[in-house]
Amino acid sequence: MQSSLARLAFMAALGGVSNAMVLAAINTGSQASGRSDAAALWGVGLFLLGLFLFVKTQQYMMITATAEIEAIIHKLRVRLIDAVRQSEVHAIETLGRSRIVAAITSDSAILTQASSTLIFAVQGVVLVVCVSLYIAYLSVATFLLTALVFAATAVLFHVKGEELAEGAKKATASTSRLFDRFMDLLDGLKEVRLNRSRSDDLYETIVEVSRDSANTRIRTEAESAKRAIFAQTSMFLLLGIIVFAGPVLFQAVGGDAVSKSITALLFMVGACFHLVQSIPVLANADAAAERLETLESEVTSHIRSPGAPSGLDAAAFASIELRRVVFRYFDKSTEATFTLGPLDFTLARGDVVLVVGGNGSGKSTFLKLLAGLYVPDEGEILLDGAAVADANRNDFRARMAAIFSDYHLFPELFGLREAPDEEIARRLDELELARKTGVRDGAFQTIELSAGQRRRLALLVSLLEHRPVLLLDEVTSDQDPDFRRKFYLELLPGLVAAGITIVIVTHDDRYLNDVKFPTRKLRMEDGRLSGEG
Repeated sequence: MQSSLARLAFMAALGGVSNAMVLAAINTGSQASGRSDAAALWGVGLFLLGLFLFVKTQQYMMITATAEIEAIIHKLRVRLIDAVRQSEVHAIETLGRSRIVAAITSDSAILTQASSTLIFAVQGVVLVVCVSLYIAYLSVATFLLTALVFAATAVLFHVKGEELAEGAKKATASTSRLFDRFMDLLDGLKEVRLNRSRSDDLYETIVEVSRDSANTRIRTEAESAKRAIFAQTSMFLLLGIIVFAGPVLFQAVGGDAVSKSITALLFMVGACFHLVQSIPVLANADAAAERLETLESEVTSHIRSPGAPSGLDAAAFASIELRRVVFRYFDKSTEATFTLGPLDFTLARGDVVLVVGGNGSGKSTFLKLLAGLYVPDEGEILLDGAAVADANRNDFRARMAAIFSDYHLFPELFGLREAPDEEIARRLDELELARKTGVRDGAFQTIELSAGQRRRLALLVSLLEHRPVLLLDEVTSDQDPDFRRKFYLELLPGLVAAGITIVIVTHDDRYLNDVKFPTRKLRMEDGRLSGEG
């Protein structure tokens, strides 16, 4: 990377020199116009050499710089994704997916789009420096006046910079809110189509958020445009002073030097215009990079159990115990803090535990605690008498397979590509899915299935993991009565016979009286567990 930067810096400097060579050649050629002496030939040669260097340096810088910038963006993106996959589930839920999705997609795209602008900006800076040196060679007075105008413009630019940065942050926040509301529309489209009042209210909210986002961006872009116009006006003012007042102000300088300085300033003004136009783009890129860095830092701070499981026998365990476990979280729907616990619970190997309770009682949160996905605020979880902590939490999780109420069905068998075809075929037949889908090259042929069939497919994936503990959250909620009966009276006994420890959150009380294996039934109410029989 350092060698690439060194080469880029050298090529940028050479590109600036090539621009200065073209400028000097034009000035030399304009003086030797109509003549064929050595000065004219020298001007032609200098022009052609400068043009050749310009083309070569431009090509090298564009290609190399784009490759380097894309490599940096790739590393940033991969680092953030890696941090997300290792972070705690509750922390990511709290951060919100809109920030993470925006960082991975739009912020990365902003950096990519700004790469060419950055290259041209660097070239513009080099050109301005080289032309300034050329102007200093022609006329020190003109150079000092140019430096004075540039310094004053830069100071005023800086004064407005912080205000614009704050406006950019507000614009990003409003865009994030718009994304959240739009996802509400997409995720809840069925509910929206069923209720016109809900549809109108949500639509008006989205319109209002969109209007706020547009107005915030308009104000920010307006201030940015004012800065750009001011900078361009300063350049024109500088040209006007040199053209109209130069001969009077700089009488000691020959008219030839003044005319050459004007030509040089025209080169510089063009470069400055490009620099001014690039400032908003680069400012957005800087803000995007800052957001990526901040988000990565926040996500990384929540990594408590880095790395993979140790590889110890994940099937080996005798008991899992929750002692006085308490977990608190903020419920966005009620805008109140929900407390689960204190919970005292023991799960012995081979147990079948059924957890019932009303909606919002804490059953799903209990399963996530039991799976090691949520870290208790108080109390402790024990595996065979040893406390589960950051150092061994991944080993604890390696014993769990789960289907949560908000499960995600992956289109491919990630991590299970070596699963035997015979086992997959047998499970598909057991789950009555053999005629609906299949597995080819480690991917499902289709997951465009009914809600119940998708949940059965998720059960297939969990069973292929061969974990000793299976956690099921309303796994039969979308199934027809015949399959529900089959699950409890045929599939579940087979899992019990295979020695799998099972915890099921369920409302299917009517099927439980017919099962032929011992079960424990617990009730969850207001975050507390109580036994029933």
